[in-house]
Amino acid sequence: MAGTGSIQHLSALLDLFTDRQWLLTIDEVMTKLELPRSTAYRTVSALSRAGFLDRVSDDGYALGPRILQLYRLLQVGDPLLQVARPVCAALAATAPRGSAVLLCRSYFDGVMCVHQEMAPGPQEVVSYQVGRPMPLFRGSSSKTVLAVLDRPRLTKLYDRESQNIRRADFGDSREAFLANVKAIQRAGYCVAYGEVDKGRIGVSSPFAAKRFGLTGCISLVLSEASSTEEDISRAIIQVSTAAHDTTQRLEVWKPAKRSSGMDAPDRRNVSGHASGRQRRIAE
Repeated sequence: MAGTGSIQHLSALLDLFTDRQWLLTIDEVMTKLELPRSTAYRTVSALSRAGFLDRVSDDGYALGPRILQLYRLLQVGDPLLQVARPVCAALAATAPRGSAVLLCRSYFDGVMCVHQEMAPGPQEVVSYQVGRPMPLFRGSSSKTVLAVLDRPRLTKLYDRESQNIRRADFGDSREAFLANVKAIQRAGYCVAYGEVDKGRIGVSSPFAAKRFGLTGCISLVLSEASSTEEDISRAIIQVSTAAHDTTQRLEVWKPAKRSSGMDAPDRRNVSGHASGRQRRIAE
């Protein structure tokens, strides 16, 4: 089993991939992580053998098929996705045309969208893409997740992120920041106009599941051009109901019984080549 230092190297290397950095070379790993060539090579080799990286060309390494395997398992087995997907689908079915439903959860010192449902009709831009980390201080989803945190965590967060909080116009002092969060806590929802995407209105309500240590929110993203005050008022009720429903479902969630061993990982195939059995299942 890898030691703590090795795990940190593995994690730090995977964190180098971004929307603009899809490939990595050994030299880039050495430079960005300040590692000796031997350590950089061992780290890349370990991730490649496990299927987390794929050497695609002389240009470098890309994320490997093991990531997709884990993504599928997350979609199948994550308690939040299991209970909240039908809630989000029901909300999208009654939402105004062109709107989007977002399921978000806390992610380190930020928030991440883990599921989307799109209502019928033309869609404008939604920056909250599934799997994309977002900061906590701009937009209704992020601010609503903040409102679930307790005062000690909020205080520590402000001390670390005071410049970003002021830049987002969410409090020019610790007291102002805590007061803004308190207002969302009391209301039970947050409405934001064009803070993340111009022309969009975000309406969000929080949920929490103490048994999982999980906090997040359900958001309805409306078109600002076509939404009325009545639409926004209705959206507040809808997301509040959906978030409450999600909390209740999480509190009583139980894992489904496994029916077979078909989902057991086959490490002989992590290179991306499906076995005959896997091909038959896919077909």
